[in-house]
Amino acid sequence: MGQNALAIVEAPVTLSRSEQLLTLGASGVVLSAMSTLDRPIHRRLQDRSGSVRATTGGLATPGQWYDRLGPDRAALGTAGLLAAGGLVLRRRAWTRTSVRVLEAVAYTKVVTGVAKGLASRARPFVGGGPFAGAPGTFDGAHTHTSMPSGHTARAFAIASVLAHQADRWYVSVPAYGLAASVGMERIRSGDHWLTDVAVGGALGYLIGRAVSSPTSSSDVTYTPILSTDRVGLSIQF
Repeated sequence: MGQNALAIVEAPVTLSRSEQLLTLGASGVVLSAMSTLDRPIHRRLQDRSGSVRATTGGLATPGQWYDRLGPDRAALGTAGLLAAGGLVLRRRAWTRTSVRVLEAVAYTKVVTGVAKGLASRARPFVGGGPFAGAPGTFDGAHTHTSMPSGHTARAFAIASVLAHQADRWYVSVPAYGLAASVGMERIRSGDHWLTDVAVGGALGYLIGRAVSSPTSSSDVTYTPILSTDRVGLSIQF
């Protein structure tokens, strides 16, 4: 876990020339989207009598369930099911994946928290438009923690880990589908702009990918504990 955390922290300062140019290009795309797409998409998804909101209702339903449950509970539930299934079925890969899910969500929460403070972007319901806010002030008020979307970032972090650990389409499609639904719901609810969701999703995906990389894999060892005063099972990662 320490190696993964160090890799994530060092990532911004270890970019190659091409990666730096790609980052600048991506930043330009985000700024362009902020100025041209955020406001009209927000208006259409907030128009309760419009066709866009009506047609996206079904797509956002899984995201509404996730929102009600909460991203942290969703992560704990996913990890718990994987860990329990790994123990019962003796699938060490499942147990390893459960640890990766918690690790990715923890890192994503920290990264998005810092990013929110740096951006201090006003949420859509505050008014003032996509560029409203006080960048660099680390305003911790809920009304100024719009960029990036933490719910979406954590959903994509979980999806990224599940998809890369399983490497099966029948895992990847529903995992990323649910994550996309979370992003849709965050826009429909008026809590985030389109670019908040896009940046959050990208961060979650990249962190999940870093945690699931071959260099971050570790072995899982099960050791029975049998003594006069203790009976149990030790799981070492």
